[in-house]
Amino acid sequence: MKLFKNPLIILFAIHTILSNLVIGQTIDVKRYDLAISLSDTTNVIYCTEYINFDWLNFENAPAFNLKSMNKSGEGMMVKSVYQANNLISFLQRNDSLILYNLAHLVNQEVLINYQGIPDDGLIISNNKYGERTFFGDNWPNRAHHWFACVDHPSDKAAISYTITAPKKYGVIANGALKSKSMLDSANIQYTYSSTTELPTKVMVLGAAEFKVVDLNPVVGIPVSSWVYQTQSKKALYDLELATEILDFYINYISLYPFEKLANVQSTTRYGGMENAGCIFYDENALNGTRSSEDLIAHEIAHQWFGNSATEKEWSDIWLSEGFATYFTNIYLANKYGLETFKNRMISDRKRVISFAKNYNHPLVDTTYANLTDLLNPNSYQKGSWILHMLRNEVGDSLFQEGIRKYYDLYKYKNANTRDFKNVFEQVSKIDLDPFFNQWVFNSGHPKINVTAKINQSKISFQVNQTTKLFVFPLTIELTLENGSKESVLLNVKQAKQSFNFNTTSKVKSWTLDPDVNLLFEIAK
Repeated sequence: MKLFKNPLIILFAIHTILSNLVIGQTIDVKRYDLAISLSDTTNVIYCTEYINFDWLNFENAPAFNLKSMNKSGEGMMVKSVYQANNLISFLQRNDSLILYNLAHLVNQEVLINYQGIPDDGLIISNNKYGERTFFGDNWPNRAHHWFACVDHPSDKAAISYTITAPKKYGVIANGALKSKSMLDSANIQYTYSSTTELPTKVMVLGAAEFKVVDLNPVVGIPVSSWVYQTQSKKALYDLELATEILDFYINYISLYPFEKLANVQSTTRYGGMENAGCIFYDENALNGTRSSEDLIAHEIAHQWFGNSATEKEWSDIWLSEGFATYFTNIYLANKYGLETFKNRMISDRKRVISFAKNYNHPLVDTTYANLTDLLNPNSYQKGSWILHMLRNEVGDSLFQEGIRKYYDLYKYKNANTRDFKNVFEQVSKIDLDPFFNQWVFNSGHPKINVTAKINQSKISFQVNQTTKLFVFPLTIELTLENGSKESVLLNVKQAKQSFNFNTTSKVKSWTLDPDVNLLFEIAK
């Protein structure tokens, strides 16, 4: 995700269901089959949904997340629930739909009928051209505002959509388009199906008056652009970048994990949202200047990291956002060169330093106040910097091997930070506990003061750390009076440490971290 301007659980008591934040512990959803009707005469949506799941515990009543209707008439109202053609008792309260007296079958399926006006999650509004649009906007756990689900990334499921909409709309959703047919003289029915299990945060549909252009497939993957018809030429020009970005990531990481890549102009909350196989971009981000190339690269990188290999818990969100940020920089380095990469890493470092002054939390952050607090420079830019320093720790070749192995092990699954660390330890044969404890599981970064004494061809550096102790390598580039340059490496392990070097000529000047390999701050 790029910023721009609970679940299926089995519990004994209702109050426990409503307060529990750790989900998917006793039931595993396998598939959602959602039939939904959209209209131009009302914002009410009509839904019929089959949910197939496996029991992990037979003793308790299951509950789904579904936002109930409030006094203003927004939200969903359940009309009936069936199991094998038998009516099932239920209680709908706040964000929970609790089911009673289900037969305890190993493979379970329930049918839920409901309707209402989504108060969030499915955004029904007008775009900047005054045209009516419908867009799913689920991150982080807003899917349950419009369909019943386990709204947590740890419980992935396949999904199909049968979407009925007025015929003027194009309709996009996750998965492959299975059918498109005139339902009557006014409406078209679309069926999309994703057999790949997805987290709910990236399960979406979109409907608008689109212009749709198919681009050249990349390694057999269909790529398309879905843009508003007004000023479509500008948006289409920007989205043509998707094919070269996709090709780069396939070669660097692995095969693309989904049935298609549709890039969609949208009217939602975020500048970009990485929905699986159908990425949504803010309507103003696509302006014909290709200034959003980094945004497009970021969201496409998420298809591997976040959508396919998904964090187990929200506290591990850097495995999604940090990865997308760093792989954007790698892509841009490949296209535009090393100086572009360095400048982006310097900019990212400044954001990390500035943010840490007011929010000094570890990268794996378990003390956030709410989920949107995690959309911060820790998760994005610091996560990217951790990957960059890990790359320097193990070397380019082993870094790429580790990324590929991590993805191969956890594609279509969930992982946490320790899973990622373990993979890199296996690949590199290095004990990475010190690295991860220092940079990931604890807060902060080195704050240093470096001074130098120069005596002809001798130079002495004094490095003082002004906060807690970090251990790190620091490269300094020396510019000599004879015109040559030399690099020296300082392995900093103490709060105050001196380093002495002899050079071939008198030192004229020196530069800290010339290759931009260290996350640090100059102490004032």
